[in-house]
Amino acid sequence: MIVPKLALVAGTLATVTRGRSILQDETQVVLEGVEHTDFKCDIPPALDPSRDGLPAARDIFSDEKALELQVKRHSTIVKIPSISYDDIGEPGEDPRWNVFYDLHKAFAALYPNVHLRMGRETVNTFGLVYTIKGTEPALKPLMLTAHQDVVPVADASTWKYPPFSAHFDGQYLWGRGASDDKNSLTGLFSALETLLSNPLWVPRRSIILALGFDEECSGRRGAGHIAQYLEHHYGPNSVALILDEGGMGLQLLGNDTLYAFPAVMEKGHVDIWLELYVNGGHSSAPFPHTGIGIMSEFVDQLESNPWKPKLIKGSPIYNHFVCQAKYSPDAAPNITKLLNKGDLEALTEELATLDRATQYRVQTSQAVDYFHGGVKINAMPEYIKVGVNHRIAPQDSIPAVKAKILQQIKPIVKKFKLKVSAFQGEDHNPDIDLDEIIEDGSVDLMYEVDYNGTLVLSSSQATLVAPISPTSGPIWDTFSGTIQHSFAFDGGKVVPVGELMTGNTDTRHYLNLTRHVYRWTPTRQGHTADAHTVNERIDMQAHMEALRFYYDLIRNFDASPVAAFEEQYSIGEL
Repeated sequence: MIVPKLALVAGTLATVTRGRSILQDETQVVLEGVEHTDFKCDIPPALDPSRDGLPAARDIFSDEKALELQVKRHSTIVKIPSISYDDIGEPGEDPRWNVFYDLHKAFAALYPNVHLRMGRETVNTFGLVYTIKGTEPALKPLMLTAHQDVVPVADASTWKYPPFSAHFDGQYLWGRGASDDKNSLTGLFSALETLLSNPLWVPRRSIILALGFDEECSGRRGAGHIAQYLEHHYGPNSVALILDEGGMGLQLLGNDTLYAFPAVMEKGHVDIWLELYVNGGHSSAPFPHTGIGIMSEFVDQLESNPWKPKLIKGSPIYNHFVCQAKYSPDAAPNITKLLNKGDLEALTEELATLDRATQYRVQTSQAVDYFHGGVKINAMPEYIKVGVNHRIAPQDSIPAVKAKILQQIKPIVKKFKLKVSAFQGEDHNPDIDLDEIIEDGSVDLMYEVDYNGTLVLSSSQATLVAPISPTSGPIWDTFSGTIQHSFAFDGGKVVPVGELMTGNTDTRHYLNLTRHVYRWTPTRQGHTADAHTVNERIDMQAHMEALRFYYDLIRNFDASPVAAFEEQYSIGEL
């Protein structure tokens, strides 16, 4: 592709702070421009579900027999290598999906009451939607979600135990997916199986269990299709609450305060691709810079100019530290002091230098994760491709990412006299106009070199910063109250507070169904390890705690009158 001059597509936006959502019929409003009331971190009361007369979670999920059953269930599911690959084809066309049939057979064998009493629909071959209708159709359904797929294993020989052996050492269950996300999957199924094994228990509120199958590849085939299916049957804004994986688990500070960090928003996401087409030739008479050398200058320029961190008052991470300053002021005294002074600039610097996980909750990340070029050692490459992954902080946007990339590459484009085609035909483009490429390059040569280079920029996986889910009101109070009850301990306090998630989950596809989207795997920090890498594992006692929470959450929402339909909708048969 040769383009005679720099081309920025039509359809530019008025500012770089608003972009049309590809997932919702709304626009993204950058958090920095939103006014927030002062957050005081007042905690609603704990919510005990015992009034429904069912056995207490601690009574039925705490003994050795219950643990043995969960080890059996979880190990059966972890042993099945339900891998989703980046290059996998469509269901029904690529045979690598067929292992999901084995997984579905395992679900049916392990959870007979779920399959007896809940309706089960397959969506796009491997997506699963289980539904049990409540006796009170005016109540919006509770939606529980997890994903069936896991990431590939690079080298099984580097694992302590084979990655699909599901080895249980008496504390940890080891295996790919043991934590992400089959921990949630097993727990949700098991909580529902326990409830549905009681023939007298019939929910007032409908319950949906939605299981995508390609979350590790952005969820387009799985949750993307499930979202369309549910919206068709229920309509928009038709679900009381969605609970998916994610968040920051639970953290004990001191000996008396346990913080729960469900993610109430996700960072945005966009991948920027740079493709360079240049003249090749024999390596015995090379150009001063091969295409790989030119592209390396782009990479160095980007990595030398990272995004700036920014803490915004009212953002989830800010509210997290408001709670910490209130209930654990001595845990991080300097943070408490800066917060009380209202010195956001100094507090931003403190947080950005604390650790990587905290840094990238206040800063847009960029990571050069893909570099392809060259086909032979004695031939100068004619095509080089680089991919840069961005996770976009609430103060930034997709147009801002594109604008920054264009600004950073301009000196190198000028230096090598490259032609540029940028983001042709795409949405979310910035309202900027780069100058025409200046004719005179700046490479100091004894003779003229014609690289005949063209740089093509494009983007993929565009996902807007997710809206913030409510952290007050009756739905949050029910959610928060359940967390407090399930994790209560003698002499201590449980403090649920919303946080920000740096990655993305299947919830990106479900945002039209409700404002109350919470991404939280209810597992203590330090009790899961090495998700997405070697020796992934889950402490099964932590898994039992998660199971108790899921059981209590279903019961509390079933007993609560919150989230009724404002007017009666006709709900299709599921």
